[in-house]
Amino acid sequence: MGVLDRFFAPSPFVQLHEHAKKVHECVELIRPLANALLAEDYEKIEELHNLMSKTEHEADEIKTELRDKLTKVYFLSVGQNELSRFLAYQDDVADAAEDFAVVLLLRKTKVPKELEKDFLSFVEQVISVSELLMDLESELSTLAEAAFTGEEAEKVLKGIEKIGEEEWKTDRLERKFARHFYSMEDKLDPITILFFDKYCKILGRISNNAEKTAKYLRLIIRKK
Repeated sequence: MGVLDRFFAPSPFVQLHEHAKKVHECVELIRPLANALLAEDYEKIEELHNLMSKTEHEADEIKTELRDKLTKVYFLSVGQNELSRFLAYQDDVADAAEDFAVVLLLRKTKVPKELEKDFLSFVEQVISVSELLMDLESELSTLAEAAFTGEEAEKVLKGIEKIGEEEWKTDRLERKFARHFYSMEDKLDPITILFFDKYCKILGRISNNAEKTAKYLRLIIRKK
């Protein structure tokens, strides 16, 4: 890359959004994974696990390419280190989604019918938080053009606040699901309860990581 290329290279913010979309593809896979678990379709879980692994690897490839570009471009609206950290937080969302696929693969766990509604509500809320983050990142290029200030910054800050509200709802649904399965200790074996607890923690981590990514973006904006 020549000197002029370093000044006039394409904005990395477009590619950041591409990474966000690929990360959300990983998160969306938790829906069919959850449905396969409820249907006790363990072959489907293995198939989806392989797809999750492939999609997460594609996200990693975008991340690696973008990090390489960040070291070679001048005149960014924010620091290279800030963008690299933001990218890492975002990548943690995909990593947690892949962890969910892995833990489902470890054991043929059965979910009682009475737990299905709470479980699926929790899953859908986690996906919703990730989707909000992906939508928010569609504003990154415009935000960068505005130097992370002004009306565009305020618009993004409101979106970040919305993510916080939705993550709070996720926490409530996580606790509801947990209370429900722990109330069934007399009906469930300890290993099944252990795995339900793992589901809670990993799904909660997906949502938490999405919120952490959004909060870091807020920090970047507030520093301007």
